Amino acid sequence: MKKIKTMAIVALVALSTVSYAQKKVINSNQLPANAQTFIKNNFASNQITSTIEEKENLLSKEYQVILNNGTKIEFDKSGDWEEVDGHHNAIPLKFVPKSIQNYVTKSFPNTHIVKIKKSSRKFEVEISNGLELEFNKKGQFTKIDD
Repeated sequence: MKKIKTMAIVALVALSTVSYAQKKVINSNQLPANAQTFIKNNFASNQITSTIEEKENLLSKEYQVILNNGTKIEFDKSGDWEEVDGHHNAIPLKFVPKSIQNYVTKSFPNTHIVKIKKSSRKFEVEISNGLELEFNKKGQFTKIDD
């Protein structure tokens, strides 16, 4: 009986999460201040073509910004960047940790970073030759991701 009750609660939480997930188009001035500053400092020459707010559950909110050059930027609810995807084009490096820039420049000359994703524990970097690299949160190389 206890097992069925637990499964029912899990199912209800999952269902409420799925049914609550929604996306809506917002104006770029509705982004958190951190996100607006990030875009201004790193993509000043690009225009924003779309800004989407996504609520995945009652507590989680994310933002997705698409620029006119195809670059996609994802922000968390506070406006801190989580992922920048240049779609095979070089991304600006001002926000990429220096240790990662130096590793890529030294180990993979004639390539550039086309995508970076950060989490609380690591950075995932894709470079222009298609390799995906992982770094710890200090920006130290850990492995090539297959």
